[in-house]
Amino acid sequence: MLYCSHAIFYFKLLEAAQDSFLVHENIYLIEAEDEETAARLAVDLAKANEDTSEDGHLELNEQKAAYLFAGIRKIIEVASSPMPINAAGLVGLELSYSQFEVDTLDQVLALARGDMVEVLYRE
Repeated sequence: MLYCSHAIFYFKLLEAAQDSFLVHENIYLIEAEDEETAARLAVDLAKANEDTSEDGHLELNEQKAAYLFAGIRKIIEVASSPMPINAAGLVGLELSYSQFEVDTLDQVLALARGDMVEVLYRE
């Protein structure tokens, strides 16, 4: 079965205070036997895409930053397509992303849980 996983990431400044958080919602296509397995694979895939920027290479607005995984917002079973999928052995593939901005880390984590949060939609 195929599932669409919505993973929430955020940028954390490493050497400066933040008055808001830039958030990405990355959407991954996951192939799994069931939703529980898809959820586990989605977390593994998202954690592999974190960038703690330990060497300081990542910047946000000229400030050193880390790109951190906050959680899986939702997982949706994908309806079968009448056309065959051409990617043999597909485990996970990012389909799209969105960028949001929120004011607090608590709002980042609430968004990752699927709770209602006021966001500034950037892209």
